[in-house]
Amino acid sequence: MHSPPTASLTEGPVQPHRLPDVVAGRIRELILLGELKDDERLPPLEGMLKQFGVSAPTMREALRMLEAEGLIKVQRGSIGGAIVRRPTPQMAAYTLAMVLSSQRTHKGDVVEALSQLEPLCATLCAGLSNRKSTVVRELRKINSASRALLDGDELAFNETMTRFHTTLVQRCGNDTLKLLTGALGSICLADVRTWAKSTSAHGHYPTAAERLPSIEIHEHITDLIYAGNAVEVASVMTSHAKVTRKYIYGGSDLTALVDPRTVHHSR
Repeated sequence: MHSPPTASLTEGPVQPHRLPDVVAGRIRELILLGELKDDERLPPLEGMLKQFGVSAPTMREALRMLEAEGLIKVQRGSIGGAIVRRPTPQMAAYTLAMVLSSQRTHKGDVVEALSQLEPLCATLCAGLSNRKSTVVRELRKINSASRALLDGDELAFNETMTRFHTTLVQRCGNDTLKLLTGALGSICLADVRTWAKSTSAHGHYPTAAERLPSIEIHEHITDLIYAGNAVEVASVMTSHAKVTRKYIYGGSDLTALVDPRTVHHSR
């Protein structure tokens, strides 16, 4: 004879899906699949009530859920309505920054992770079959722009050098890696720009002679990607990350916590 179970398998009767969740889930699916385009305006409330066969309070709650997720923007007023906002990497960066902040993560942790992931992106770039006509072509254009700014506007030069890294990440061919690495890069970008503005304003930004080695490293990395030398490009990228970290964070407090407010939450 079997003994009765000592604990209930559930906390109560199984509840059916709440209608607002079902409605929000369907609209969310249409947005993520691209059937609802970015900036597309959803039908008026009356039209959606007929399409879904639900009450106005149910539909409004579903829309509030989607707005909280950043998937729609509800406009009030005479021309009100809900506008589709498809997810962007910048939204992912902001969310990631909030999670890291809630975990009391230090900036140094993010910088270290980025210095590990960027070499991996460079390795993948070196393995692309079309690398010469895609990533290499783009990187060489950026390198040329950097050389043109070698003795010019310091902040413009800094942005061009930063674009080398973001391009290398975005052209690595792995969607997951470029999203994650790009998000971490966005978190660090505010520090990079703050450093550039501060050193430029105080006359401490690297001189043309001091900038040249960084350009030459970028050119060397580009040549290694062109040659498909994945092992060497990873090594050079790792060394380059250490130098960059020393320049930008040498006098900074890397024990400071990640601050989501530094990540511009835009589309």
